[in-house]
Amino acid sequence: MKKIKVLLILLAGFVISSCKNEFSEELPPVTLPLDKAIMNEKVLNTAVNGLYGLYQTSGGDGTLNSYGALLPTLEELLGDNAFVALVNSNRFSTTRDPNLTFYTQNNNDISTLWNTLYVIIANANFVLSYEGKIADDPNTPGTPQNLFGQAYTIRAMAYSTLVSLFSDNFNGSNADIGVPLPLEFKPATNLPRSSVKNVYDQIFSDLTNASSRIGNKNGNKKLNGVAVDMLFSRYYLATKNYVKADEYAQKVLDNSDYVLLSSSDTADYFSVAGETNKETIFQVDYNPLDLPGSNDAITATWSSTGRYKQNFATQTFFSKLGVNDVRRGTWYRDTGYVLTLSDNPKPIDVMKYTTIDRDVVVIRKTEAVFNQLEALYYTNASDALLKLNTWVKINRNPDYVYEGIGIDLLKEILMQKDLEMFLEGFRYSDLKRNGINFKNSQTQVELTTSKVQFKSFPVPQSELNTNNLLSQYPGY
Repeated sequence: MKKIKVLLILLAGFVISSCKNEFSEELPPVTLPLDKAIMNEKVLNTAVNGLYGLYQTSGGDGTLNSYGALLPTLEELLGDNAFVALVNSNRFSTTRDPNLTFYTQNNNDISTLWNTLYVIIANANFVLSYEGKIADDPNTPGTPQNLFGQAYTIRAMAYSTLVSLFSDNFNGSNADIGVPLPLEFKPATNLPRSSVKNVYDQIFSDLTNASSRIGNKNGNKKLNGVAVDMLFSRYYLATKNYVKADEYAQKVLDNSDYVLLSSSDTADYFSVAGETNKETIFQVDYNPLDLPGSNDAITATWSSTGRYKQNFATQTFFSKLGVNDVRRGTWYRDTGYVLTLSDNPKPIDVMKYTTIDRDVVVIRKTEAVFNQLEALYYTNASDALLKLNTWVKINRNPDYVYEGIGIDLLKEILMQKDLEMFLEGFRYSDLKRNGINFKNSQTQVELTTSKVQFKSFPVPQSELNTNNLLSQYPGY
């Protein structure tokens, strides 16, 4: 029987955990009663810091991996613009199989993502169980309300990721097949799937609770009210309320605490020096005292500077960049190491993350540009076309002109989003959410809206073995 890795915050501020994985099992032994584990604001702050620690890649055992590397990697490799090279470490190699053998209930990456997200949820539930019980300490910066607001946001993010990947779209097929929805810290409890609507209702509730508590001054290593507004924009895109998605995207764009990434700052944005750029709203913190191993960092498989040098962008993707695009030759390049590879066409080197101590960007202001463009496509397509041309021409490619309409316009909006936000956790989900079929030009992997692999990831077999109330998604 497997157990979830659950953090318990003790009086001394130390963190302990069990050694196994699923969210539905019992706690390891502890040295203090659970109702005494968080007794004051200082320890509460330590507990919330522990939640952010779960966003990082693990230090070698591979059991924790999500926003810091695995999720952004899968979002690209399972889409149409990225691939694993012919010579590889065997990591993610099945993503290039046209027979879709990646999508099995025994896939370790799918299992790791599921387990990690439920680890985050279980620990957020633990923290939130103390809401209303912790007094404000004048000697501790911030407030308990702000800390609980962060915990609500973290839980909402985890559920948003789970339901988008392990269920069909909102109002799609199999509406009753969402994901399990534990909201209390009861690790021994098995739960069935909730409906997709119920999961999204809970995301809305968590974001609403967060917005009234969290404030806007946490810095870019922690979530804040601006991040909540961006997550609301994502939520409304997912639930197809495009007027509200536009509204929340505009709230982010109007916030003067953050500045859209300028063309002059683009080249250095993903360097360590770029971590302080006011474009960034939230990033997973890595520093010289807290680093992933060279096997686990996002750099392990991406770029010619990484250990395995195997994950790349396609020539088709690169061809969408104009010759004067500021990202050409900086974030993406077709020179150097990639020319030595046997892949045909030659890969495109992705140079966003080239050192393991660069924080991993999860939310940045420019996302609001594209959330708004997607929303406008469904409500005012001519305005979307105008804003798309204006943003790209002014900020990235002075030669850019696009005149397409209809579904071609939507595809262009999402392509320009990927050119900007490649390896930041969007492509596969963007295509799925909008029902856009695709074929990867390098691997010939093809997904259509009729295929189960484009409706939902399979639930890991290890979880099915543990939780007899849980059903597999139909078709697996």
